[in-house]
Amino acid sequence: MSSFSELKELHDRHLDAPMVLETFTANDSAFLGDSVIQMLPSFNKIFTSGAVKGELLIALSIAPYFHWTFPACDYFTDIILGASTDQCVAVIEKWWRNDPGAVDWSHAAKALCELQGNRDAWPEKQNMLQRKIKNVVKYDISKCNPLSPTTLPQADCLILPHCLEAHVTNKEGFCSALRNASTLLKNGGHLIMIASLEATFYMIAGFKFPHLCIDESFVRKALSEADYVIEELQVFPRKVNQLYDVIDYSSVILVHARKAIPVTCTQKP
Repeated sequence: MSSFSELKELHDRHLDAPMVLETFTANDSAFLGDSVIQMLPSFNKIFTSGAVKGELLIALSIAPYFHWTFPACDYFTDIILGASTDQCVAVIEKWWRNDPGAVDWSHAAKALCELQGNRDAWPEKQNMLQRKIKNVVKYDISKCNPLSPTTLPQADCLILPHCLEAHVTNKEGFCSALRNASTLLKNGGHLIMIASLEATFYMIAGFKFPHLCIDESFVRKALSEADYVIEELQVFPRKVNQLYDVIDYSSVILVHARKAIPVTCTQKP
């Protein structure tokens, strides 16, 4: 894959959104512990600390992932979700509207509510998130405004779960995409990033997608060069001792950082 545009076309044509969720985040997925459960206490702590809150939260993901906004919904007035393809947008919207056949995210809501001490509160948590989501849009990380033509105020918090490393083919492109995404965030705003480390590919419905191979030192360097100050960084080693033919990551990184000064966006990472 030689360019961002070719990789984008690959996602548009072949990324099976429901199968992504079935593979990595469904209640019976072998990857559920790695992709959701083990990071949930740390993610929840970021918000319950009281330091990360405000009017607007924006979350962008390569897949129809939005479960990381469950811990955040108590602390923000409005939430905007961005997905990389039309199909991913449609899958999220179906859940948002409570349409028949929507993906079941109750296991994520239950896990969070159990962590917070009241597992039975999960329907209220789910309803709260649905109320606070104001829009679901397709994004393009190659643009200075990745949500264009939608124009929004800059967010108080930006969540990038498995976003940048899946969209680009080299480290320069990753840094460029990070700068573009950062234009959505206020100075002093909070960035929360989740990324798979040392992965080179992932398989969805029998189709092999490339994945940029990155490590912790590169993530630290990229954030520093984009004028972020890291507040907290954790690396979670892979616990799934199988299925390396599905995805070959070694660990997952969770970073909470703050945007220090304005960054300059670029086109076409």
